[in-house]
Amino acid sequence: MRTSMAPAWRAGVVVCALGWMIGAHGAASRAQNELTLEQALTLAAERNPQIRSFKLEAESLAGRSEFEALGPAWSVQTEFENFGGTGELSGIDALESTVQLSRVFERGGKSSLRRELGARQIDALAADHQVRSGDLLAEVARRFIHVVSDQQALLTARRATALARTTRDVVKQRVQAGASSPAMLSKAEIALARAGIEEEHAEHELASSRVSLAVLWGDASASFGTAAGNLFDLPAIEPLEAYAQRLESSPELSRFASEARAQDARIQLAEAGRAADVSVAAGVRRLESFDDHALIASFSVPLGTRQRAALHEKSARAERARIDAEREARQLDAQAKLFQLYQEISHARTEAQALHTNIRPQAEAMLATTDQGYRAGRFSLLELADAQAQLLEIERQAIEAAAQFHTLLIEIRRVTGAPVRAFERSAP
Repeated sequence: MRTSMAPAWRAGVVVCALGWMIGAHGAASRAQNELTLEQALTLAAERNPQIRSFKLEAESLAGRSEFEALGPAWSVQTEFENFGGTGELSGIDALESTVQLSRVFERGGKSSLRRELGARQIDALAADHQVRSGDLLAEVARRFIHVVSDQQALLTARRATALARTTRDVVKQRVQAGASSPAMLSKAEIALARAGIEEEHAEHELASSRVSLAVLWGDASASFGTAAGNLFDLPAIEPLEAYAQRLESSPELSRFASEARAQDARIQLAEAGRAADVSVAAGVRRLESFDDHALIASFSVPLGTRQRAALHEKSARAERARIDAEREARQLDAQAKLFQLYQEISHARTEAQALHTNIRPQAEAMLATTDQGYRAGRFSLLELADAQAQLLEIERQAIEAAAQFHTLLIEIRRVTGAPVRAFERSAP
């Protein structure tokens, strides 16, 4: 009995091995279309609509700033008086026509200050774009990690199906030999069917995560091959103090410095508003009744400009103080978040290494021992199924922990402003 079941079991092992070889061959055939994280980041930077909108927004602000920096324009004004009336004012005999040029002459250097404000606004927008671009690239990396994780999860699901199929075949032989109950065959058939469902679900999960990644550069069909990355290649993390030192110069906090400079320019412009602008007009008047011409001139100065400017300045200074307060609050939040991320990534690294490097080999050995014992009749099907389930669960937990490690590392890089990188060594 034991001898008759061994060939079937070995055949199942061969089938599993062939499955892995076919999968490896398929991966090799798609190597030319393999996608690295660096390529995904480049595609998103070149094709993502949000990146294009950043450029258009900058062009729009630049044009608006140039327009607002222009000084007041000259204007031409024409007036006609004393015509089309009654008596001596009928017709155009008493017509008085005036043509004059007028312009507002700004005081306090307002035009140059507006130009300076426009430049500072462009700098602030560039800093904001840097933050948003970093967020986008971090999202690309997170979705890329998700794809790599789903690829690994699919391999585990396929292995579960292969194990369930091999177990079903061995149980079938034992039932035919009268060494096991037919109920055990039904149990094995159910386990195989459930494994097939889980494998199909893993395929759908991978398909969804691939599309979720590819749409970031406008490829809704996800035409790339495999996502290259060794999920269990866990790079060493730096000390917490090294990451904390980079917070001060991170794009998120540097953006506040750009906003503060722009607000300083607004304060200067508000201060310049204390100097009242002067409106000047000059022209020529034609008097039909005398058949003569005369020059005219006028000027005007608005009243109450200092009070208005003081209110504007007060508002601008309050906004400047708000920027400083928000920066301080954001810095404290970033420090707290960095500390939390560091604790989580340290745990994720320990968990992933323990599961993949230490615990998984033990589970593999236990499964092999249980296999042999089951074929020899020393262990039950329940014990074999439990050993298989334990190994597969360990593999799934290891995948989740490794994926969490890489995702947390991306988030730490985003918070500290470091370049987005992951899977710097692809899987062999």
